[in-house]
Amino acid sequence: MNKIELYSAVINDMVSIVRQVKEERQNNVRKGKYITVFTLWNHFSGLTEPIHSRILHFFLSSDSMHGQGYLFLALFLKRIGIDIQECDEWVTTAEIGRVDVMLKRFHPRSVIIIENKSNWAGDQPNQLYRYWFENIHRSEEDCHSDFYDSHPEYKIVYLVPNKDKQLSDNSMERPIDYPENLPPILPIKPYIFSFEEEISDWLNECIESLPKENTPLINLIYQYKEYCKNL
Repeated sequence: MNKIELYSAVINDMVSIVRQVKEERQNNVRKGKYITVFTLWNHFSGLTEPIHSRILHFFLSSDSMHGQGYLFLALFLKRIGIDIQECDEWVTTAEIGRVDVMLKRFHPRSVIIIENKSNWAGDQPNQLYRYWFENIHRSEEDCHSDFYDSHPEYKIVYLVPNKDKQLSDNSMERPIDYPENLPPILPIKPYIFSFEEEISDWLNECIESLPKENTPLINLIYQYKEYCKNL
């Protein structure tokens, strides 16, 4: 009987916890805590991977309607070891060709490739290798991993919802139809960024960089940050 009473008490405790969680969620729903422009957008038409890429493009582009120039881009680049100089000119593109988001500086040349996996999509065969070959590779010199130790201006960012999403080895392997004098494995080590951690921290920095009176933009960034916690 003691065991039965113990099991019964445990079950009752679990039922009580579930009830409390359900009541708290219902209370939060009534208070509108889960409603943002992004949850509404997702409810009606879905926030697909290309949409997330375009939202990132909005924040990272210097000529977006946010009106902050290179501010958000500079904060992002600093996180991957690149400082913007006063004379720099960066171009940000999204969904052009096969690359989700790309940041380019022409003098001195710099290429940042962002592969967006916000919707948990699987890796295509040789995907990151092809992006490196088509957008970064220029000479035999950049086929060696030590080249990137002295050239931090080239980066590949593999962007995932959270760190449970793993990069496949196959994505970094040389395609069978590529010349055999190329390295068999992607020579540049990708940065693994997540919306849950690195992007959230970057968006916090974007918020902190804005004057307090810019409430429309602050609220927009905050809502996107909160939405990305549950991708």
